[in-house]
Amino acid sequence: MEKTLFRVIDICRTNNIEQAFIQELHSNGLIEIIVQEEQEYLEEEQVLHVERYSTWHYELELNVQGIEVVHNLIEKIEDLQRELRYLRADKDI
Repeated sequence: MEKTLFRVIDICRTNNIEQAFIQELHSNGLIEIIVQEEQEYLEEEQVLHVERYSTWHYELELNVQGIEVVHNLIEKIEDLQRELRYLRADKDI
């Protein structure tokens, strides 16, 4: 199945985000940039992450390291919630 790609430059223009911010997110491993024919692209899921991270950055004034901490905490919470659902489902059997 082919994934939809969005040009980084278009995402920046649409969301009023600096390209340097996108590069910093990529450098810190928070998003993955795909380069094709010298153009940078993001997959649809990555665009959603960029929109979330840009809100945290511009509205909450979190730097990229703070964004990384919050991202990791949210992932940990989601993992624990999945584990709890699994354990509850196993108990019901």
